[in-house]
Amino acid sequence: MSESDIYETVRLDLMRYATALVGRNTAEDAVSTVVTRVLARPGGLGGLRDPKQYLMRSILNEVRTRRRQTTRQPVVRVGILDGAVQPVEDHVIDVIERLPSQQRAAAFLVFYEEYTPSEAAKLMGCRPGTVRRYLHLARTKLREELDG
Repeated sequence: MSESDIYETVRLDLMRYATALVGRNTAEDAVSTVVTRVLARPGGLGGLRDPKQYLMRSILNEVRTRRRQTTRQPVVRVGILDGAVQPVEDHVIDVIERLPSQQRAAAFLVFYEEYTPSEAAKLMGCRPGTVRRYLHLARTKLREELDG
């Protein structure tokens, strides 16, 4: 499989993931930075055992680096459900924006991408228990804020 075929296979997943983490305005830049960096390496995308896993972990790392360097960017003000764009209430997005990036990443991978906590942990570079903890904290925060 060529590098362009690999990229086309995972491109939408990478964009959705990055958008959930940093918002639409910054997501494309984060994805292109990561993909360009990987393509410049010997072997490129074709040299990776699991390109999607590697790229998603790299995007999370890129987001963390950018967060340390800049202020937070808002996440998308719409949700995607079965390929259709659904509006999301602003107060829900505001609560989600305040979640730390690790909690947002865990929630996106488990609830939207339907990874198990173990699979999400591999992508995030942590243990499954850590992902479960992030999910618990995110749900608790959302429940507190939205029920109040």
